[in-house]
Amino acid sequence: MRIIIVLIVIVKIYAQPLDLSQDWNTNADFIFSNELEEVISTNISVLPNILGLIIIHNNEIVSENYYNGSNEDDIYNIWSVTKSYVSTLIGQAYDIEFISSPNVSISNFFPNSNINQLEMITLHNLLTMSSGYTDNYWYPNWFAQTPDNLLSMPYINPGIFYYNNSACHLNSHILYNISGLTPIEFANIHLFPYLGIENPIWYSGYSGINDGSASLNLNLRDMVKLGQLFNQNGVSGNTQVISSDWVSTATTRHLETGYNEIPGYGYLWWIPEMEGTYLAYGYGGQFIAVIPDYDLVIGSHSTDYGPVDVNYHAINLLGIIYSELIPMFQKSDINNN
Repeated sequence: MRIIIVLIVIVKIYAQPLDLSQDWNTNADFIFSNELEEVISTNISVLPNILGLIIIHNNEIVSENYYNGSNEDDIYNIWSVTKSYVSTLIGQAYDIEFISSPNVSISNFFPNSNINQLEMITLHNLLTMSSGYTDNYWYPNWFAQTPDNLLSMPYINPGIFYYNNSACHLNSHILYNISGLTPIEFANIHLFPYLGIENPIWYSGYSGINDGSASLNLNLRDMVKLGQLFNQNGVSGNTQVISSDWVSTATTRHLETGYNEIPGYGYLWWIPEMEGTYLAYGYGGQFIAVIPDYDLVIGSHSTDYGPVDVNYHAINLLGIIYSELIPMFQKSDINNN
């Protein structure tokens, strides 16, 4: 019996990472399936703004539900979940040595700009929302601006967390300047094929450069594949799509946000209070929550217009995910060991 248990543990640890270019497999025999669906029915299905919820455990869908007229094929703007995708593209550019270090000054990426503070702002600052810029533009105006307009925004001091969509869009310009490719062109080579994402809609602005802060449109099954990629330490099938070092760095708590609900921030990933977890967070309740200790990824789509206040809904939904859904898998983990 002991040998069998050891073999099971070895298989679990060294199992082949899921090939995310393929369709998801569904596990209808999850041990706590009935209890899980009861929790979802009680807490999630009653939310007026919810459109979809998907739960991936041990590489398989163990729950998938759609609400308020939505279905699995529906495509939505994932809003600021886009930022976590862009962070991944920047990481891939770093892996292939287009970028020498996240700590390099952004003056290196905009050599034709004669703006003094660029020497004091690093790529690390842009990725952690600590550039020192205030935000001059609202959606969708920030991605219609020239790089110099963005680089000339009012500047205070770098190093302090300040959520800034306009400054974050500079990451798209950096990617373009170092590779000659727009974010979608870069992703269509280096990322999307490994996630099975084909020809997504991604709004673009100045010089055809895709929005680095929002505006990538995906269905829920595709959106959560980024979370599963990170849960697999950057591997899809036999391919190291993004280095495990970048996965670790991007999901490390670099700054305090000052927000009680999500106190930490990584490289365009949020770091909740629950140790070892991280989160992509889009306006209105677009979420990818990754809990590697439980081999768990939870994704959601929500409306971006109501009827309930979208910010209230997002915080409420996030609380349900962490207080009601994730503990179900802690229970599963205990019973499977």
